[in-house]
Amino acid sequence: MRKDSQLQRISICCDRLYRKLQDKSVILDDESYFTLTHSTINGNDNFYSSDIQETPSSVKYRKVSKFVQKILVWIAFSSEGISEPFFVPSGLAINQKVYLEECIQKRLIPFINEHHSNDKYLFWPDLSSSHYAKTVTGYMVANKVNFVKKFENPPNVPECRPIENFWSILKGMVYARNWQVKSLDQLKVRIRSCLKKIDLELVKRMAASTRLLVGRIRRNGVIEEN
Repeated sequence: MRKDSQLQRISICCDRLYRKLQDKSVILDDESYFTLTHSTINGNDNFYSSDIQETPSSVKYRKVSKFVQKILVWIAFSSEGISEPFFVPSGLAINQKVYLEECIQKRLIPFINEHHSNDKYLFWPDLSSSHYAKTVTGYMVANKVNFVKKFENPPNVPECRPIENFWSILKGMVYARNWQVKSLDQLKVRIRSCLKKIDLELVKRMAASTRLLVGRIRRNGVIEEN
């Protein structure tokens, strides 16, 4: 459930955002985790034996990894295409330095230059603290990146950001037919392969629908599910 203060801000921000997107394409970015098996099933962790006394200790006391191996992927897309992905090295968080250097400078700016050189775009990041760090916003202002200012950004509106659906489609492709892998390097190769095969026209239509989705919230408000 969203707080009343959030709901009020969402209404105001969506109104502003809808107006800003009237003659512009939106660029969305996001990060998502991919695991080796895409499985969250906790079962089948036990062993079975007709004689526990004869069961080797290596089976009875098999070590289990405390943390699931996973890889974090960043990407941006718009009605014109998909950016180069960034695969975050294991153990590294997307802090303001990483976000600025790897996501904004190395990937977002080239994407803008290639697909949105006419400046008819609006970059809409989410409200993560690293996205609005002074070093990041200062760089974007200095390089004339058209982005949604923090005070204009509606909080907690995943229903307005179709990039959430993009991840569902991509993961459906990556883990199709219960696909599994044994290493993060193999997983990275698989993700890159699926990105090349994804229906680009569908992705473009999803991005183009952003203003329509924002408009629904603007007109009708947020519909909370009980």
